[in-house]
Amino acid sequence: MDRRSVIRGLATAGAGAAAGAVVTGGTPAYAAGSGNDPHSVSVLGKNADPTGVNPSDDAFRAAAAEVLASYQPDPISGAVPKKILVIPPGTYRLTQPDSLLPNVDGVGVGIVDGVTITGYGKRLTRIIYAPTENDTTLWTNNQRYKNIRISGITFVSENATSSFNYAYSSATHGVQDTWYSDVEWQGSWKRGIGLDGPATTSNLNSEMGWDHCQIGGTYSDAFLVMGMTPSASQQDQFLNYWFRECKVEYKAGVFVKNNRGGSMNFIGGSYILTDAASTGTFFQLSSAAATRADSVMRLYAQGIRFELRGTGHKVIDSRWYKGSVSFVSCDDTANSFKSWAPDAVTHVYAFNANGDRGPTVRYTDCALMGSHQVATGTAATTAGKLIYDGCRFIDMSSATGATGFLRWTGTAPRHEIRDCLGGATYVADVKNPA
Repeated sequence: MDRRSVIRGLATAGAGAAAGAVVTGGTPAYAAGSGNDPHSVSVLGKNADPTGVNPSDDAFRAAAAEVLASYQPDPISGAVPKKILVIPPGTYRLTQPDSLLPNVDGVGVGIVDGVTITGYGKRLTRIIYAPTENDTTLWTNNQRYKNIRISGITFVSENATSSFNYAYSSATHGVQDTWYSDVEWQGSWKRGIGLDGPATTSNLNSEMGWDHCQIGGTYSDAFLVMGMTPSASQQDQFLNYWFRECKVEYKAGVFVKNNRGGSMNFIGGSYILTDAASTGTFFQLSSAAATRADSVMRLYAQGIRFELRGTGHKVIDSRWYKGSVSFVSCDDTANSFKSWAPDAVTHVYAFNANGDRGPTVRYTDCALMGSHQVATGTAATTAGKLIYDGCRFIDMSSATGATGFLRWTGTAPRHEIRDCLGGATYVADVKNPA
């Protein structure tokens, strides 16, 4: 039975329906949370408070325990729960860490394969995380859960030191395949999701997705941190991440902080930094030692409308020294009419962060505000290139130079600009080396 069928069944039963009542066709209509539904557990059945007045930690923990206890052994991937966790409409207050799912080390007890937590839609189902202690996490995945589906919920933090999720994965206990659908984050957070793993493992929290989600609020660290232990040589092994048609509209901070490397895809949606007075960056790619793999230094963005509202806002700040960065049919010109727009440096690349080299950076059919800057040293770059194909530089009348669109601090990097507009007029094609 799929999620919508379960929800419809719960709604038909109603909170006061008698467990086992018969509906048309002879199918039992179980009361939500009655304990008799073979497919779901409602937090209301565990005495959660949907008004948000009283903490519901005990109810959520009891509901999660019943879901996890409903497992059937699986010969391939471990225990597979038969039930899903349902959170009906309302506002629920959680004040203790790890109240969404229990924090259990999977090495000792094994992996749970297939966990579904569903609300009735963002802003219909709201979870407020208001811990009394600082620097805590709402739920921790310590080599325990995989194939996770969380949907239809708004999460709000009332403690700015709090984090939403910490995920630790290893080769033998992978926690891959986590999907968020129709989920919203609001409030003040330290971190949304932090991904980590041991230094010797190459399977770190792979295959994660966000589908029609909304990222709001503020983040003192970042919404997604890939590589919580960047000194570990394997912290570049984060593979296959998808953000699809999301509304990334938050006040300040970093959206995605990639401390070493990984393969990331951002498709469609609206990305806005809402506070003009703040600083913020959508994509922050950090430098690291030369022990990473080429195949997992990749960022791909397509069909996104970026809106930068202040001079302290950037689309990307990259210190990668190899790999690839691609923007296709993206637009960050929403505020290009503002007086400060021509002085804005909206995309930044450091080709001197780890030797005289950088990634292959490509912009195709993009509309771009302000200028782009590349930090280079006195020596010629040995790798990396910037390519602009069929783009529009809306605030600049020339392609390169001190007052042009593409600028650099030292020796000119390899670059190519072709068939591009400066304002409303085509600029001369440029190629270096010629």
